[in-house]
Amino acid sequence: MEPDRKVALKAYEILKVRRKSRILSSLVPGAGQIYQGRYLTGLSFLTIFSFPFYYWYLLGFPLNYGSVTLFGAQALLYGLQVTDAGRGTYRETSPCEDFCPAGVKVPSFMAFCEEGRFEEAFGVFFLSSPFPFTLGELCPAPCEERCGILPERPLKIKEVHREMARKVLENLKVKKRKPFFPPVKKRVAVIGGGVAGITAAYYLASCGVEVDLFEREKELGGIINYIPEFKVDREFVEREIEYATSFQNLRVLTGREISERPEGYDIVVVAVGAQKEKKLKGVEGERVIYPLEFLKRPPKLSRKKLAVIGAGDTAIDVARVGVRLGADVSVFYRGKPEGIRAQKKELSEAVKEGVKIYTDCSLLEVKGREIILNCGKFAFDYLVPAVGFEVDTEKVKELSAGGKSFVTGDAASGMTTFVEACGRARETAGKALKSLGLGKRAWFTVDIYKKKPEKPSGENLFIVSESSLCQHCGIKVKS
Repeated sequence: MEPDRKVALKAYEILKVRRKSRILSSLVPGAGQIYQGRYLTGLSFLTIFSFPFYYWYLLGFPLNYGSVTLFGAQALLYGLQVTDAGRGTYRETSPCEDFCPAGVKVPSFMAFCEEGRFEEAFGVFFLSSPFPFTLGELCPAPCEERCGILPERPLKIKEVHREMARKVLENLKVKKRKPFFPPVKKRVAVIGGGVAGITAAYYLASCGVEVDLFEREKELGGIINYIPEFKVDREFVEREIEYATSFQNLRVLTGREISERPEGYDIVVVAVGAQKEKKLKGVEGERVIYPLEFLKRPPKLSRKKLAVIGAGDTAIDVARVGVRLGADVSVFYRGKPEGIRAQKKELSEAVKEGVKIYTDCSLLEVKGREIILNCGKFAFDYLVPAVGFEVDTEKVKELSAGGKSFVTGDAASGMTTFVEACGRARETAGKALKSLGLGKRAWFTVDIYKKKPEKPSGENLFIVSESSLCQHCGIKVKS
């Protein structure tokens, strides 16, 4: 059985228990909690709910302001305990999970890795995102910033799930497969084949919905396809995308530019991303190349001077590509060093490779092959203004007009990281399922916790040893 299917079916059983618990608690207060094995909570609800009525009986059933207040309080308690039964147990999450935009179950997949059970770790990761390898390559890892287990460094969380996913994908035979639940005659169009679009399509298709995934380029991946080869192992990224889109009820339609809302769909999910490169006024010419064009078809740069405006991830990618092509690269950023948005690791690597970075340098104008900044002048052979991307709001409106629609990923609120796009798209998939009357199938909304093993075991030294350092900071389980 595929790793994610196994986890999905387990999660669905948890959802079934919750639904039954909600019904039981609606009939007898506390019964649902007792059914879940939360005996103290259930008995407490039953006692607290019953005692005031017994007290009212002893007083002779008076009807006054006091009894009306009592009924109101009991109604509130009744609703609270029904809601509590539906939620089931929950646990105190760790800081790494709390600060992950996709809500990746870090302690759980680390625990499986510690035991050398990589397929189970792979499946648990899919509760949050279908990209364990890709995020391991490209995620800025806010989880690691919050990890305080070791005094000298954080745990290498993203490296663990990257290498875990690599091992699984190496042996995974991708073929067309059935969804996790029986197919339903509900059709959803997902427009945009980047990380957000693939994520939304994956979760919807896994639940039996007919999904058409539209992408204007010839291949899926979106902005990933512009990331330099030295930053990402494209073979495994492509295999991961192939696996995420392998459901029989998920059609991939590449090379399809969609200009208006497609017809014949119950829901349209717009995940076109932040497609428009921001332009600098007055900065143009044959020696001015914007980032996506540069990354796709870089010019000959041997012994040339390359100037890059901006200091985000894309700007640093451009700079590092330029260095590899033999250019003398300078990056100019208008803000302070602490305001640089690029990942610290990427910035450090760029400096080691010879990229010169200047801060507090705002562009004033461009004259011929010279840029004039408030910090001086710089002659260039090529200039790349990498000042960010923005959403084509008019296009988003056209695609989402005239029917039930959801906008997700970067298209919803501007350029973000890959992990943020995954988190938003997963939430969108849950909302879409609920609007289709299929909320009961939303297996990816469930938390599955794996306790820390008593001792590590497994063959891969790095994955097992690094994951064994995780101490499951939120191990206390609350009822």
